[in-house]
Amino acid sequence: MPAGNRLAPIWVALLLVGAGCAYEGAAAYGTAPAIPKIEGSAGWQLSEGCQVYKFGILTEPDCDILAGEGVVVQITRVRLLSLPPGQDDRPIFGIQLQTDHGHWHFSSPFVTLVIAGRSYTPAEIDQALVFASSYRPIVPEKLQTNQQQYELPPGEKRFFRLRFSVPQSELRNGFELRVTGLQKEGQAVRVPIMRFK
Repeated sequence: MPAGNRLAPIWVALLLVGAGCAYEGAAAYGTAPAIPKIEGSAGWQLSEGCQVYKFGILTEPDCDILAGEGVVVQITRVRLLSLPPGQDDRPIFGIQLQTDHGHWHFSSPFVTLVIAGRSYTPAEIDQALVFASSYRPIVPEKLQTNQQQYELPPGEKRFFRLRFSVPQSELRNGFELRVTGLQKEGQAVRVPIMRFK
């Protein structure tokens, strides 16, 4: 896929700002973003440091792209924020999927978060959106957030914002993210484990 086709539209950037994935300086808002490394990567390639558009300007690197045969998985870099007491501090992960051929689906439990050997599945999908495959930003189409399976039509970008029932502070010593719900032609696709330090 062309590099330009992998960049998320401005709307993803705007949505993620509200989701706690801050783009401003780490000193004021939290720690430096967690950057993944992959293991079990046969047939997959991780491109670190992708950029999105914010107010028409390319941001600093704020996402990473994992590319396999026929599919691209874009992961928003996770930044732990210093939140006031009482505010919802559950971590949110943004994942965008785009396929280029075949019959793909993203199914429950979607993604597993592993912290110190304990596994968590998303308590909820905060948001599910569809973007067109053109280079120009468009108004995203919202999908129902309570589905057990989402189709991934070729050429379409589908974005999922996942929230986990664990405090952000639990992520400080590193964690793993496993995309467990990706299927092609009804068969599970093994996506490399992403380790964040």
